[in-house]
Amino acid sequence: MNPEKKSKKELIDLVNHLQAQLSQSGRRPAQGTSEEDLYKIMAQSSQVGFYIMQNKRFQFVNQHFLDYAGYSESEMLQMDTLNIILSEDRRKTSKNAVMMLKEQRFSPYEFRIVTRDGRIKWIMETVMSITFKGKRAILGNSMDVTERKEAGRRLEELEALESSILDAIPQAVVGLHERRINFANHAVKVIFGWHREELIGKSITMIYRNEKEADRIGDIFYSTLERQRTYETEFPCLRKDGQQILCRMKASRIGEKLREKRIVVTYENITAEKKAQDDLERSRQELRNLSVHLQSVREEERTRVARKIHDELGQSLTALQMDLSWLASRLPAGNKSIREKTQSMSGLVDATIENVHKIMTELRPSLLDDLGLPSAIEWQAADFQKRSGIRCQTRIDCGNGVIDKELATAIFRIFQETLTNIVRHAKAVHCKVSLTANEKEICLEVTDNGIGITQWQIDDPRSFGMIGMRERAHLWGGTVHVRNARPSGTTVRVLIPLDKGERQA
Repeated sequence: MNPEKKSKKELIDLVNHLQAQLSQSGRRPAQGTSEEDLYKIMAQSSQVGFYIMQNKRFQFVNQHFLDYAGYSESEMLQMDTLNIILSEDRRKTSKNAVMMLKEQRFSPYEFRIVTRDGRIKWIMETVMSITFKGKRAILGNSMDVTERKEAGRRLEELEALESSILDAIPQAVVGLHERRINFANHAVKVIFGWHREELIGKSITMIYRNEKEADRIGDIFYSTLERQRTYETEFPCLRKDGQQILCRMKASRIGEKLREKRIVVTYENITAEKKAQDDLERSRQELRNLSVHLQSVREEERTRVARKIHDELGQSLTALQMDLSWLASRLPAGNKSIREKTQSMSGLVDATIENVHKIMTELRPSLLDDLGLPSAIEWQAADFQKRSGIRCQTRIDCGNGVIDKELATAIFRIFQETLTNIVRHAKAVHCKVSLTANEKEICLEVTDNGIGITQWQIDDPRSFGMIGMRERAHLWGGTVHVRNARPSGTTVRVLIPLDKGERQA
């Protein structure tokens, strides 16, 4: 039996029991046994510290007491009894001892001693008056309670640390037992307007809009936490002043299993955050709608300008070429300089007609309207190879499906931007173009063998070409994926659903 592992009540009972035994033995010594021998027998059989003191000197100490202090028996018997007590505790210890001797105090008192090697130990002690060798003496019973005191101190520090951590958390933290609040941190005042003292012992219903909603979220929490350790959700709550707020809530069961419905829940007021997100999303949607409108207007304007150039400038240049041909056929045969000038003018008109044709194609490829997206992609790839010198290999597999005119325009513009990036940044000599479509989606994939691309370049907010590609795809519910190809180069993959329901989803 180790007295250091006993509770305080058990220790007190043990000391009182020994005192009673010694008191009775002091009054009725056994036959043939001296008073001193009797005390020694009791002291050595005791499991606590035992000493006899007269005139502030130890007359006898047992082994337990020597073990506490770390001194030898001879050293203890020669020292002043107060010297072993920590100087700050001497006055209070003497006062408590006197009160107990006068029967004005009955419970053990505690004080600190300084051991021989300089350590501080806590001692719990009781004293009583006895007669020793015919003179008045003091019998002391003591126990080393340092371990218990340290454990208590560590527990207090841990509780203080836990309390500090809870109060440092900006979210409201609430502990629940059978849906009643048994602890809360200071943040409940900020989140809900309640002081935590007002919530302790109350039903959690107080922070919800009504009892029905409180029961619903409670059922969700407890049923979910039976299967998993934590659960997170968003749910409307109610402040003390009646204001409704939206909270992000995270619940966790206490212990490995959900017993007695003990859980802890954190509440974070995300009302402002949610409103900001909704406002931001609405703003983004408005910007996208504006982008759709501007792109539509831009394409219409390009088509109108291309048509106007074709109808007016193209026809005028064609008429001018015909007039020059008529004039050249009627010039005198011997007038060489005029004939050469006429031929030069005719060549200039032909070059201008060619440039006008290129401008019209860049504004709005007639193939896109006349023959559709596959033919426009093939033509653009061939033209890209001719102008840039980068070999371009195409693969088209779109079946017989008809692609929406505006969608075809969006994909074609993304393709043009991809080719522009290859010329500007890739340092490639070869690229592959694939356009495939099925009943569900259309896929455009362009891969070059250039120097590749970094994540920073992909996410660069100043890369307006990349942003434009993503926005055009997003308007149709599609995505643009950019990644490094193997062994080198970059792959741009555009996926756009053809099903309107999937686009909206």
